[in-house]
Amino acid sequence: MDLAHAVTVVLVVLAVVRGVDGRAFPESEKIGTLNDDRGSLCRVSHASVSRVADDRGRSCEWYDVDTVSGCCPTTSATHSCEKCDAAVECCERYETCVSCCLAPARRATLETEMRTHARGRNQVVTGFFDDPFDFCANRCRTQPSVTLHENEYAYSTKHCFGDYPKNEDPVPVKGRGKKSFAGDSPDES
Repeated sequence: MDLAHAVTVVLVVLAVVRGVDGRAFPESEKIGTLNDDRGSLCRVSHASVSRVADDRGRSCEWYDVDTVSGCCPTTSATHSCEKCDAAVECCERYETCVSCCLAPARRATLETEMRTHARGRNQVVTGFFDDPFDFCANRCRTQPSVTLHENEYAYSTKHCFGDYPKNEDPVPVKGRGKKSFAGDSPDES
């Protein structure tokens, strides 16, 4: 086994160990949230095998994550909304959705949304979010309103941090011009 392969194996093992609960480090070791202080540790969230989003609003490839701090490099795009639809506040990639959701321009909106959206879908007894990163990581998961059937989606921008989707129900035209409703089988014509 050559050195490059050995390094790749070690990085994959680190990514798997860190990714089990979606955090780079246990919550007790977290020094701060949404700050850029040198030496602080980051929490990360991911839905794909290749990218992560950290709690500073950065999104990067998993192999670029700093192995000590758990943060994406400072050269990574911060609060990127690339491939996001601003009108419906939805993005193509989960990690970009989290990054965009944490944008400083959304801070006031985030504070309001964190007090009005329960942790469990429409379940006030589950409590409310007290951390912007946790809120964004949760909101950006695929929601039923953009799901047509199992893993078939109404939009390419299926990861939403806003009140999704803002257009009318039923979901947009798909396939051969038929109006599709959530729950329809993709094979029905």
